[in-house]
Amino acid sequence: MGADTRERILRAAYRRFAAAGYDRARNQEIAEAAGVTSAALYHYFDSKAALFADAWRHGLELVLAAYREAAAREAPAVERLCAMVEANVALNRAHPGLADFLALAPVEARRHPELAARVGTLGAEVPALFRAVLAEGVARRELRPDLPVESAMHLVVAASYGLSWFRGVLPSREAHEAAVRAFQALLRGTLLAPPGPRRNN
Repeated sequence: MGADTRERILRAAYRRFAAAGYDRARNQEIAEAAGVTSAALYHYFDSKAALFADAWRHGLELVLAAYREAAAREAPAVERLCAMVEANVALNRAHPGLADFLALAPVEARRHPELAARVGTLGAEVPALFRAVLAEGVARRELRPDLPVESAMHLVVAASYGLSWFRGVLPSREAHEAAVRAFQALLRGTLLAPPGPRRNN
């Protein structure tokens, strides 16, 4: 029961922090959204900073687990990258507010350095995983040998998070699915490819 209650609090926390920001979010509101008392919330988290940091860590762990599973597939680098994007989008469908919160958390950490100190280096593992897939693709000659791995990593990480966040902006799930497929086609090199030569019958 304790683990279930803690999970509900963390889910409510990243939704509320995403909606209101760190300064304006109130622990009482988070407790109410989680269906617990303020006293119960403080049983698990002794401060708002602790709650924010644990919600951030929890969200990153969810994303990392999904990415690691996708990256471990026996497939070329581009297909593993596509699977990682798909995994992140699916994860954020299952956890409303998570993408918004993970986009907000680094911004809040710059304003409140004590938050970043509580999370440590966990946030660096996401880009490191993408970097490893790209570098392996270069080494296996699946990707161009002069690929700027670091720049490509930043692009794919930004797009993966951005596509998850963009779900709340687009008018329908179908529109979001189409955007995800378009980005995967971009990774595969087919989205912007010119049409082939016409055949004369």
